[in-house]
Amino acid sequence: MDLEYCLTATRSARRTLDVDAPIDPSVVRECLGIGLHAANGTNQQSWRWVVVSEVGLRREIGALYRESYLHMTGGTMVSDLLPADDFGRLMSSTEWLVEHLAEVPLLVIPCYEPYLPEFDGDDQAFQAATLYGSIFPAVWNFQLALHAHGYGTCITTMHLLRHADVASLLGIPETFVQGCLLPVARLRLGTTFGPAPRRPLDDVVSLNGWDGPSL
Repeated sequence: MDLEYCLTATRSARRTLDVDAPIDPSVVRECLGIGLHAANGTNQQSWRWVVVSEVGLRREIGALYRESYLHMTGGTMVSDLLPADDFGRLMSSTEWLVEHLAEVPLLVIPCYEPYLPEFDGDDQAFQAATLYGSIFPAVWNFQLALHAHGYGTCITTMHLLRHADVASLLGIPETFVQGCLLPVARLRLGTTFGPAPRRPLDDVVSLNGWDGPSL
């Protein structure tokens, strides 16, 4: 796969996941290995990747995920109430995953153990940036590798509203933070992605200060 295409057209996959297609564990393992080549804080590599394939565990996580979503929306599925615009389609895709997460053959939860002490004057910005800056580059590497092998996924954090329950279910130690959840499956046959719509570069880039000219 062309590198520039892979970087610009690796999209969040939900409805395009083929939950009935068999997973090749060796391919997922290879993609995880590629993920682990990402940069991370002082090369501590203080990560653990929990891969969930057992159907009973997936059902329990799916139920917690659905509870989390309904907690956020006040108990309502909202996509049917929205116009068929970009946001409406996004919410429809999001709610498809709410209803079908347990059917996705693999759920991957990347975890990271914070290793830095607290410093005076840090209001958690430094700690949080160091923590998530040490796990999400690996997550993105993993996503790119999956796309190159015909698989898809998306970053979702909904389950974190029930993170303690998920940790208890999977035996994740209290010292580890769950970064996100990645539902992994083959992409449906014929699925192709193009670059996602993005705001113009000049709208979001400034030189030598917030109000400076674009680069």
